[in-house]
Amino acid sequence: MLLLTLMAMQRGRINTVTESIPVLLRCRPNEQEGAATFLAELARQTPVRRISAAEFTSKRRFEEALNSMEDYEREHFRAVGLLLNALQSKDEAALGHARELLDKGFALKRAGDIKLGIVPAKEDNLEFGRFLIPVFGLQPGQEREAIQRWNGYRLGPRAEADHGWLLSQLMSDGLDSVRIVLWSFEGQVLPAIYCPDLKSAVYAFLLARKWGICPHCNEFFVQKRPDQIFCTIAHREAHRVARWRAGKAAKSKRKGGRDGSRKAR
Repeated sequence: MLLLTLMAMQRGRINTVTESIPVLLRCRPNEQEGAATFLAELARQTPVRRISAAEFTSKRRFEEALNSMEDYEREHFRAVGLLLNALQSKDEAALGHARELLDKGFALKRAGDIKLGIVPAKEDNLEFGRFLIPVFGLQPGQEREAIQRWNGYRLGPRAEADHGWLLSQLMSDGLDSVRIVLWSFEGQVLPAIYCPDLKSAVYAFLLARKWGICPHCNEFFVQKRPDQIFCTIAHREAHRVARWRAGKAAKSKRKGGRDGSRKAR
């Protein structure tokens, strides 16, 4: 289904009520547009309406969307936004920042679970950790790491090693509840993307590249062009300097490593 969505968005010539497939969200009865013919028939119909990325330019509406997420989910959402652009531009600084946001999110999730007493498995249960080692392709001595992965407080080995794999996992999790449906609008049956909540809606817009997250300030913005990466020109230039410095530092580190290995030989 995700592939169909991407293909439809890329073509951009489908006979729908908007330039691309509309995103639908539950709403109040007085806001209803068309009929949610894709939902189970009940005595009382579930009202839905189209929602656009432009709606979230309102600070109140945007904060409502972010507040619908858990604290750790917001950090992971920002990380996904950074990864989308950083992978295409091979921006090492932004990729590193995305990983920092992910680590922060995992720490928040772990702390929240401990506070609520809902940790799936204790990290000192080394016997269970030994059982999990082959599941994650780890080695003896990595029992705690295996339990952290099992609990969802750490990435899997493949996602840690491959940013593309990581983006696929995070985006797919965010879109898990999104459905491609047919709805009735002005006497026509048309395709739409149905999001049961605001969290899934913001992921749908992120996938459609209607939103961006600025690698410099970590703030979301509505993109004026599909290739827009920064919210302002000033932030673009500031990040360009930061990226140059990060590249220079990485090059110096690699050079130092090579020199060191020569001296050791």
